Parts: sequence; C-alpha cells; structure tokens
Amino acid sequence: MNTKNFKCFQIVYEEKNLSAAAKKLFLTPQGLGKIIRNLEEECGATFFIRTKEGFVATESGRLFYKKIIDINKSLNDLMIEVEHLEKKEKRFKVGFASGTIRSIDIAKLEEFMEQHKEIERSWTECENSYVKNQILNGDISFGFTIGKPQEKNLKSVLIDSKEVVLYVYKGHEFWDRASIDLQEIRNEKIISMNEKHHIYNDLLDACNLYDFIPNIVALVTEGESIYRLIKNRIGIGISPKFYPDTDEIRAIKINGGYTWDIYGVYREDTADKEIADELIDFF
Repeated sequence: MNTKNFKCFQIVYEEKNLSAAAKKLFLTPQGLGKIIRNLEEECGATFFIRTKEGFVATESGRLFYKKIIDINKSLNDLMIEVEHLEKKEKRFKVGFASGTIRSIDIAKLEEFMEQHKEIERSWTECENSYVKNQILNGDISFGFTIGKPQEKNLKSVLIDSKEVVLYVYKGHEFWDRASIDLQEIRNEKIISMNEKHHIYNDLLDACNLYDFIPNIVALVTEGESIYRLIKNRIGIGISPKFYPDTDEIRAIKINGGYTWDIYGVYREDTADKEIADELIDFF
C-alpha cells in the first residue's frame, strides 16, 4: 500500500468533491478517482458513496480517515527527523555575499560540491557583513565575501577581481572618453547598488577623499536594474564591469584602479579547514 495515497484520501474526504480535491493535489479527477478505487480494493471496503452532490463517506471511510490522520502526522514527523539528520551529515555550509554568485565560476563550485557530499548545497545571497559574521560564529564553514575581512582569525584568499567602471549612455558628455577621474562625477546623477552592497560604501569613501558626496538618484539591488536605468537616461551608473559595451551603453575606466574583489573566507581553527583549503585550491 502506497502511504502517499493516504493524503489523497484525506483531501477527498475533507473536500467531499473529487474535482476540488484533484485541483488541490495537482491531479486529474480520473487519476484521483483511480487512486481511491485502488485503496478501496486493497482494503476490501467501500469508503465513499458517489452521489451527484459529491463523495459521502461510509462508516469504513470515517474510520479510515480517523486512522490515517495519525499515520500522516507520524510520517511527516519521520520525514522531518530524517531530513534533520541528513543536514547534520552535510556539515559544511557555504555563504555568498550579495553579487558574488554573478562573478564566481558556478559550474566549478558545483563540481566541487559533487565531489564532497558533506557540503550542504545552498545558493542564497546575503549581506556582506552577515556572511562574515556567520563565518565568525561558526554558522557556515566558508564564505564568498566582497573585500578582504580584517579579523585576524579569518583566512581570506582573493578569488576574483573586477574593475569598477562608470557606465554611460550614448549622448552623455563622457561617451567618447577613454577614462575619467572620480571627482568629475561630482555634479552627475549617479545610479548605484544599495547600502547592502559593499560597492556603495566604497563609492562614498572614495568620493569623500575628494571632498564631495555623490548625487545618488537611484539605489538598486542588482546590476540589471542599473543597466535599465542608464538606458533610460535616469543617470550614469557605477558598477563592477559585468556587462559588455553596446551601441547604447558603454563602460568608461575610472582612474585610480578601483576594483571589486571577491575573497574566499574561512576560519582556520575549525575541523572543516581541510575542506576549505581544498576549495581554495580548486578555484
């Protein structure tokens, strides 16, 4: 007897309507009807009387419903416990600061994860500071962060570095320039990633060195939005060089060698240091 069919019975019993129950279960009425008939045949009982108004439970059907409610609960508890144990086995967790998934070699990391079954495969981006704190607290084993952490008990290795550029639209006064100095954006409308991204704070710090606050007219959560806003001439954007030049938008070098750096970060005083070292070498 397939215990998954108990849930089908439960929904039919509660809905008292085959079509309504089938919709909830993402099944066809014909397929659900066959499941109920098979259950009845296996148990040698009639669970429902089929009427024009719907499915009316028999005494056997009411007893079966009462028993499977407890069985379904026990099965759900069992699956949760098994999943919990599986997650314990997958002790090595990886964290990603916002924007890092765009830059790292996903296929290469996936290959490494395949080779190490103890790694929990999760691809969730969080704030840079949150990822760093999770590593410090031992909640995750390895993190891809933006910028080099300063904490002494964290080991960090540069994984990738992208040039930070100024994206401008065709017709803007900078369009034909090969490069600009940062102070030249003083009076420009700037589009930037929001406060949760490391590049936003880097931009403010860099502009502060030239004694001005950038006129930021838009803060976004991902690079595609920057690109669209520039295309519609809302302003010009500062971003790592993710996008190729087109006839409408091009990247201009910002003098000063500004970069967006991704580091692999982990603690050296944990049992998972060996895996972390392997991951660094793999990249």
